[in-house]
Amino acid sequence: MGSCKELEHRKGAGPETVPTAESHACASIAYLGWQRATESLSESAAALAMNPSSYDAKVAQGRAYELELQPTDAESAFRGAIALRSDGEEAHVCLGRVLSRAGKKDEGIAELRRALALDAGDPEALYELGDALQPSPESVGLFTRATSERPSFVDAYLASARLDLAAGKMADAAAAVDGALRYEKTNVTALVLSGKIALAQKNADDALRAGQAALKIVPNNAAAMLLVADGHAMKGEIDAALEAYQTAWGLDHKDPSPLVHASEACHAASRDTSARAFGAKAAQEFPNWAPGWVALGDALVGQKEAKDARDAYRKALAVSDGSIDRSAVAQKLAALQ
Repeated sequence: MGSCKELEHRKGAGPETVPTAESHACASIAYLGWQRATESLSESAAALAMNPSSYDAKVAQGRAYELELQPTDAESAFRGAIALRSDGEEAHVCLGRVLSRAGKKDEGIAELRRALALDAGDPEALYELGDALQPSPESVGLFTRATSERPSFVDAYLASARLDLAAGKMADAAAAVDGALRYEKTNVTALVLSGKIALAQKNADDALRAGQAALKIVPNNAAAMLLVADGHAMKGEIDAALEAYQTAWGLDHKDPSPLVHASEACHAASRDTSARAFGAKAAQEFPNWAPGWVALGDALVGQKEAKDARDAYRKALAVSDGSIDRSAVAQKLAALQ
């Protein structure tokens, strides 16, 4: 804001100054740094009233509308900025991001590619294009380029780590997480990802430590609590695991994972009455979530309820959400015929 003040014009011979379109645009951008959209919009409006051709004010206006969750207004502002300066890559990046997140993926990707055509090393454009294209092999390469251009780009490291983890590339995922933690040692998302990598490598103790470290920073983080629960379950500490699963579910009722994982853990511990209860709850709350139906089917098999287990497995194969091993479920179903 001090720099913005320097863009004002001196009034007469004295020390007084008056705002200019440039100083208002600068202040609008500064307020965005504080996530203060209302003040930013006020400053961009003042800038545009003085100079309707202010590209910086128009981009700032669009970003403020984004903060206020007004994608239509944001899109209009960014298109206005592009009309003022077609070679300004920032407006293309912002427009591409808004379009992609509004479900207009093809248009968004085209804008992001235009931004990279203008500046191939723009880290924001690289990241946003990678995000819009994922999951795809190109995404990881774009995230890697983004961190090369901006070594402190934590979000790009985390995005890359998620894709590598999903692809089973544990060494690459761990390296990406280490990159994020190098710049933000208390980043909860990075700590949780490191714990998930440890779980995938069957290292329950490291997973527990990562989850507990994350909970020290954000005690009500559902993903960290789920990680702790999974760590206890892997170690066979079923009572501690169930307590953590129930807490994780209480923290986030939009995620079926605590219910499904609790059912799986109980079934593995031959507690199929509890496994059935958790599986049934998952199926009831998330009827289109295939892993919940598989967990319920497994519990029903444990209770020798073959008919209901067949129904659960058939449902798992019929619904659309969630990733399951379809061939394994089909084999379980065939074994009950």
